[in-house]
This record gives sequence, C-alpha cells and structure tokens, in this order.
Amino acid sequence: MTLYDELVARGLIAQVTDEELIKDLINNGKATFYIGFDPTADSLHVGHFMALCLMKRLQMAGNKPIALVGGGTAMIGDPSGRQDMRKMMTEEQIQHNVECFKKQMYLYWLLRFIFMESVPR
Repeated sequence: MTLYDELVARGLIAQVTDEELIKDLINNGKATFYIGFDPTADSLHVGHFMALCLMKRLQMAGNKPIALVGGGTAMIGDPSGRQDMRKMMTEEQIQHNVECFKKQMYLYWLLRFIFMESVPR
C-alpha cells in the first residue's frame, strides 16, 4: 500500500484536484504542504496532535511540512457557522498563544525525533 493509499484508507484525504499528481508528489516525497493552527488558546489540543502526527508521517516519507500558526482567525472569530461568538482576543493574547504553540510544537518534534532515532529499523 502506498502512502497516499494509506491516507485515503484512514479518511485523511477527502478530495483532490489532480489525484495522479498528488499521488506522485506524496508517494515520492516531493510534496510541500502546510497545515494551519488557529491559536485561540495557549495550549495545543488533541485535534492539533492529530494534524502534527499527519505532518510527521508525511515528513518521514520525504515530504516538506510547514506548520502555519496564524492569528487572523483568532482575531476575527471563527467563520464555521457556530451559534455562539468566539471571544475576541487582543494581539497580545494571540501572540502569547502563538509562542506557546511554537514551544509545544518544538518539543513534540524533538521528542518524535529522539524516539524515532532510538527505535531499531
């Protein structure tokens, strides 16, 4: 099973514009991709962890991940159609949360690297 097939089987790919191109890029470690993280709190949650695991899996196959931690949505609220309004945050609060995310992501990547390097292949 190819990496792309594994991602589809796990429900991690819903739709793509050019499936053959995407398959080639992912399976051959030629994809550069990003996942966005919305810093509305000062700590990552399980949903973030799942995205980080996916990023690491793709990176281990040679692809280039970019973790984008932005404050735009945190500043203007969540456009997901929720009934309640998200509390508006100051630039200082958002920057604090971004710094917390960066530290946690760094530790996650460092621990994953140490763990993966210590496991016999």
